[in-house]
Amino acid sequence: MELRLAFKKMGMIKFISHLDTLRVFTRAIQRAEIPVLWSEGFNPHQKLSIAQPLSVGMESEFEVMDLEVEDDYPFEELKDALNRELPRGLEIMEVTPDFDKQSVFERIKKTEYRMFFPEEFYLDRKHLEAIIDDAMKRDEILVKRRKKKGRKRIIVDEDIKPGILSLNWKDEEDGYGLYATLRAGSEGNLRPDRLLAGLFESTDVDVDFIQIRRLRSWDGDDLEVQL
Repeated sequence: MELRLAFKKMGMIKFISHLDTLRVFTRAIQRAEIPVLWSEGFNPHQKLSIAQPLSVGMESEFEVMDLEVEDDYPFEELKDALNRELPRGLEIMEVTPDFDKQSVFERIKKTEYRMFFPEEFYLDRKHLEAIIDDAMKRDEILVKRRKKKGRKRIIVDEDIKPGILSLNWKDEEDGYGLYATLRAGSEGNLRPDRLLAGLFESTDVDVDFIQIRRLRSWDGDDLEVQL
């Protein structure tokens, strides 16, 4: 039986990598004694995959994971069974066997991120706004990217401006939130860390204290992507 799970990744656990996140789920599934199916071959592994890998240090309110279990397993029990074994910060929100079999990554066309600027480190919101306004007035916003050319890796300038769909500020407790909707998915993907690099490179703004959280995604028909 194929299942699709929605989960969130919040708090200090945001500092573990995508591979370590998979390992955490693998071990939690084993401790919960969930009858997961395994792949065949020389290096068998649990039939488990996460749709959109998160960068280290990034939180998310909605992530999707696919999991295959034995057909007679009562999937209604999986949410509570797994949450009892998961560490703080990882939480299963929903489990369903009835879902669109198309890859979530293929469905996603744009994603919204919250970038929180703590007032402790960023005192002047008007200064931040002015920097971003100046950047958005430019014809191009260039960010350096490593690119493979034959057997070599070269560094090229990439224009990220076409991937920026909207930017909106909100005053929040103890700081400011910049809500960015960015192009995402298999046809073009702009990561929020690359957005920050393009906006604030060569300025006096240190981006290391900005807290990034993935909020939600939409498909090509502007429908929010759910399970």
